[in-house]
Amino acid sequence: MTAIATRPAPMAYENPKWGFAGNMNIEDNSGSRIDPEALGWLEPLPSDASEEDIRTKYERDGVVWVKGLIPREKVLAMRTKYFEYVASSGVLKEGSNPTDGIFCGGDPHKFAGPGVASHLGVTVAECDFLAKSVSAHQEDFVKAFAQDGDIMKMVTKIKPDWKDPLLFKRQLLRSNIPNSEGTATKVHFDQIFLRAAPPTSLTAWVPIGDIPPESGGLIYLENSVPLGYAIEEEFTRINATLSDEQRMSAFNVNMVERGTLSRDCGKFAKEQAGEKRRWLIADYEAGDVVFHHPCMIHASGVNRDPLGRIRLATDLRFANRAAPYDHRWANQYFIPGDGL
Repeated sequence: MTAIATRPAPMAYENPKWGFAGNMNIEDNSGSRIDPEALGWLEPLPSDASEEDIRTKYERDGVVWVKGLIPREKVLAMRTKYFEYVASSGVLKEGSNPTDGIFCGGDPHKFAGPGVASHLGVTVAECDFLAKSVSAHQEDFVKAFAQDGDIMKMVTKIKPDWKDPLLFKRQLLRSNIPNSEGTATKVHFDQIFLRAAPPTSLTAWVPIGDIPPESGGLIYLENSVPLGYAIEEEFTRINATLSDEQRMSAFNVNMVERGTLSRDCGKFAKEQAGEKRRWLIADYEAGDVVFHHPCMIHASGVNRDPLGRIRLATDLRFANRAAPYDHRWANQYFIPGDGL
C-alpha cells in the first residue's frame, strides 16, 4: 500500500475567479456556516498533467481533482438525459431546459434523491422522483457514462500496479435540491462503507454539470487520510466482538449518523482532527473528475445555487481485480436499503 503523507501539503493556491476561500458561504448538514478561516481551495491539475504529478498529488494529498478530463458536451448530454428521465416526477421548473436542471420549488424533501432519502426517512413508495432516480441506475445511458474511457485511463495512471482495474457495478447518482436543509453529505470516508476488503479501492466523484463553490460540491478535509485510517482502526477495535456481518456494516451498533462521522464539519475539524486542518472547497465544472482515497475524509456543502440548479453527481468506485475487493459493491446496482 502506498504511504500517504502525514504532513499537510502547502496550500498556496487561490481560485482565480473567486479569490479568498473565506469569502464563500459554505454551510454543512447541521445548517452551520463553516468558519471562513477553516476554508481553503482544493488545487486542480489539468487533464494533461504528467503521470508523475498526478500520482504524487494523490499519494501526498489523498485527493486529486482533474480539470476537463471528460468532454464537457458529453457530461451535459448525460445531465440532459437524466433530467428528461426524471422530469415526469415534477422536479423541474415548468418550461425550463432539462440541461439546466432548475428545481420546481416547493418542499425539497418531496424530491429527496439517492443518498439523501434514507437519512430523511423518505421511501420509493412515497416519492416518485426517488423511484425514477433509483431505476435510472440500470439505464444504458447511465451505465455508458460510468464506463467512460478517459476516467478509466486516469485510474490506471493513479494505480499503475492495477493490471486489470474493475469498475464496481454499484454507483450512486446523487441529486441535491437547492436550499434543502439537512441534505448535504455528512462527514465520512468511503472505507466505512467498503469494509469487506482492505482500504485499497479508488473513488471517482464526477460532477454532472457545473457546481460553483456554494452549490453543494464535495469538500475535503486537508491531510485527512491518516486521520481516516486512525478512526477506522478504532472502529475495528471496538467492533471486534461483533459478528462478521456486523463488523462489515457501516450501520452497526458502534456507528453514528448512519455510518457517517458528524453532521457538523466545523466541529469535527476542531474536535476530532487533532491539528488545524482546513476544509478544501472547489469550483467544479462539467468535465472535471475528482479521485480520492478510501480514507480521505469529505462531506458536501448545502446547495445554495443562485440559479436554483439541482446539484447532480455520481460516485464511481474502482478496485484491483487481482486483489481482495468488496464484492457487495462490485456485483449489484444501488437499491435503497441494501445495507451499503
